[in-house]
Amino acid sequence: MVSLRTPPTVGIGAALVVLGLLAAPYLLIPEASAVGTYYNAGAVTPLVAGLFALVTVVVFAAGREGRTDPPTAAGVAIVFGGFATLVALVWTVTIPDPASLVGSLGSVRGAGATFLEYHRYLVFLATTGIAACGGWFARELGLL
Repeated sequence: MVSLRTPPTVGIGAALVVLGLLAAPYLLIPEASAVGTYYNAGAVTPLVAGLFALVTVVVFAAGREGRTDPPTAAGVAIVFGGFATLVALVWTVTIPDPASLVGSLGSVRGAGATFLEYHRYLVFLATTGIAACGGWFARELGLL
């Protein structure tokens, strides 16, 4: 049997992975304006998903520690995780010609350039983890 603390703890980890992935281009791309260009290339910036991820860290922690009603925390985590996933999906599919975009980001070469080619997919997958952990939390609480 899974402890009621496990799903929100994993959810916190998933949200922190999203935040780490969104911070990675700032470490890989020397020109800050190029990172802005990269994040603004799609219909919506994925930094909005980062905001949802940051809020879900607080929600999962509050639900895990009993400072917020756990069923409410699970519901909020599902909704915010879902919105983060939607934002990441829209950003991922609306980037025009991603290969040339990554190539135009300046002096990023080798593994950094390869990472940036797949970065948008990693952000999308990581955001799905937030919503999944919210659902897992709700299921462990007997809500689903």
